[in-house]
Amino acid sequence: MKFLRSNSVVERHSVFQKSIIGSAICLLSGAAMAQTTAQTPARSTALEEVIVTAERREAGLQETPISVAVMGEMELQAIGAFEASQVADYIPNIRINKQPGSQSNLGIAIRGVAAVETALTTDPAVGLYVDGVYLGRSTGAAFDIVDLERIEVLRGPQGTLYGRNSTGGAINLVTKRPAGEFGFSQALTFGERGFFRSTTSVDTPKFGDFAAKISYHRSQHDGNVKSLYTGDDLGEYKSDAARAALRWTPTENFTADYVWDWSERQENNQTSQLSHVRPFHIGLGGAFYQQLAAVSSPDRLSALPLRDNRSDEGTSDVTGHALTLEWNLGNVTLKSITSYRDWDSHARGTSFGMVPVAANTVLNGPTGTFIPAGEFVSSFAATRFSEQDQVTQEFQLMGTAFDDRLNYTAGVYFFHEEAEEFNPQRFVLPAIVAFGQQPLPVQQFLCQGQGPAACIGKSVRLGNPDFAYGIDNDAVAAYGQATWSLTQDFDITVGARLSKDWKEASLTTNFSDLGRVDTVKDSTTWTNFSPMMTLSYQWTPDVNTYFTASSAFRSGGYNARATTVSSFTRPADEEEIVAFELGLKSELWDRRARLNGALFYMDYTDRQVAQFEAGSGGASTRVVNAGESTATGVEIDLTLLPLEGLLLQANYGYLKIDFDTFVTGIANPITGLPQGEGEIKDFASTNVHAPEHTAALIAQYTFPATSVGTLVARADMTYADNRGFHNQLNNFDSVSAHDLLNARLTLRDIPVARGNLEVGLWGRNLTNEKIREFGIDFGVLGFAINTYRELRAFGVDARYEF
Repeated sequence: MKFLRSNSVVERHSVFQKSIIGSAICLLSGAAMAQTTAQTPARSTALEEVIVTAERREAGLQETPISVAVMGEMELQAIGAFEASQVADYIPNIRINKQPGSQSNLGIAIRGVAAVETALTTDPAVGLYVDGVYLGRSTGAAFDIVDLERIEVLRGPQGTLYGRNSTGGAINLVTKRPAGEFGFSQALTFGERGFFRSTTSVDTPKFGDFAAKISYHRSQHDGNVKSLYTGDDLGEYKSDAARAALRWTPTENFTADYVWDWSERQENNQTSQLSHVRPFHIGLGGAFYQQLAAVSSPDRLSALPLRDNRSDEGTSDVTGHALTLEWNLGNVTLKSITSYRDWDSHARGTSFGMVPVAANTVLNGPTGTFIPAGEFVSSFAATRFSEQDQVTQEFQLMGTAFDDRLNYTAGVYFFHEEAEEFNPQRFVLPAIVAFGQQPLPVQQFLCQGQGPAACIGKSVRLGNPDFAYGIDNDAVAAYGQATWSLTQDFDITVGARLSKDWKEASLTTNFSDLGRVDTVKDSTTWTNFSPMMTLSYQWTPDVNTYFTASSAFRSGGYNARATTVSSFTRPADEEEIVAFELGLKSELWDRRARLNGALFYMDYTDRQVAQFEAGSGGASTRVVNAGESTATGVEIDLTLLPLEGLLLQANYGYLKIDFDTFVTGIANPITGLPQGEGEIKDFASTNVHAPEHTAALIAQYTFPATSVGTLVARADMTYADNRGFHNQLNNFDSVSAHDLLNARLTLRDIPVARGNLEVGLWGRNLTNEKIREFGIDFGVLGFAINTYRELRAFGVDARYEF
């Protein structure tokens, strides 16, 4: 893989919280649980069984001793979800946010375990899988998924059942397989701000031993904000995706599934709003920072100081191939999963706020000349070209023995990845900050005056045009777990995983300790053994409990944005988690009520923290092992059918994180300036990507069928507590507590000559909340930015299938 270099340069406290906490305490009864969004047939009087593959084989949710949340096809349709990020509001203790500068890069956190650093040298903390295939990067993970059947979210360490180890949990995206008989479906959605989505799927009849399913998806959306300078939309996107699935069943005991999937997005990345400009920098940097302050606001703006340059649109392209072979040999099943995936992303010009400069205010680098008046200058702008290829191979052995008293799974896993990124940057600093340590004659020349005082009131545009890095990553693992039924009601499960990771990284940049541009390479390995044990007891046919003790690790990573050789060649060490979980799975009231829950405690050591370092070398990040922390939490979910046709759901999550040790670079949150290294005693924020309270309430009523169809009305409210995006610099980029109200009215089973037809009207964010999606405080650069979620929107769906 090679890069094509380019010259283009980028509280409120809700009343709902009190009510939902009170309701959850009434429901908790000493345990907590996994969310289920089981789909119940129209006017059913009993909850349907939910099938999951959390343990790599199909099993009932209530029989699976894991804290797992499931969203089925009908639920995904009801909330309009067609990518992984759109389910997080409805699942306790999980956050998925799109990051600034891209509409395709995700930051994923489960139970406060997160790895949102976009550098390709840092492994995700949450494993993302599509049909059993692990996706090595959360960057580029916001792609459209065609034929999505359900989403399973497993909370807590995963490793004895999954190919790749993950400390936070796993998200399984399960798609539909060929049905083997002719079928067709067409879904259309129209919404505000030019939103359009179309999905077409065709199932072919069987041709001998072969069956196929072919699907195509198209979506587009105008921007949510305007350009202050041109009036054009900012943040618009369009996306195309396709999927072809082929199934071969030459015998009853053998199945081969091949899937090709492709997704291509074109997106305008100019959506970051200047939320704060530091007075300290206004005083030192003069007119440029005054101009930035004039177009910034802590509240959501309808027009941003950004220009809509169509040639700077970003792209994100994903192509995948997966081959799954399965042999059923009676009590033993052998499975092979082979995959290849390729991701390319080009963010040709991302800016975090620009202004037309006044005369004699901004110096053009160390040239001593001023940028002409009226020229647009960005506070920070970057170009990014990213590529990643991965190959995975997994072999699994699953079976039963001793009259089904023993149930086991074992596997070996191989992962190879190659990734590169080229990320030149341009940014502005107060001149006295940029040149303050230069010799006096240099200051006099650069600031066109006599002595350092001449730099005060002026700014300088600098850049890091030579910034590129690459990573070769290999991982192998052997894992397994076995469940033994000691009695008819009591099971014990033991498992273990042995992992080894090799990484070789290279970085090309202007190293400050070398005083020149150079390329530095380094390599290292990490090895880890992770055991687990679960005890499960079936108290009655409808109530069981489980206790799990498990561990997991995330391999270390290189500081891809290092500015010195020493900081690059000292990678962060691996981090480890030991977790304990007590769970309840129950169905009550003749299967008209389902109460599931989990209480958990996690001990986190050598925690990896991305320490943002913005300065005269640009915006850089240093991944460090900051220290130790613990997390305590609850997840609880209640599903009720109180009367025929009425479905009620309530879920709640509580999460409390405490740092025992936190040693890192210390930054002043007011000035943004570094204050050296040390241990933080009075910790300002522990809820980074981890709101203390999350909850959702859902009510759905299915009316009696009529001659024109069956009407279904649904309303839901979701809540998330305040949270931050940085452990220290969180004064100007945190998210206040907020709730969202959504509603949908669907007419199903509309009489047509053939097949099924339904139409739906929906509204999202009905109270028009202005909610921050993600934020970055650029510290010493003098400003903070935030992106925002979509405002109130209405739309209509139509779906036909036969």
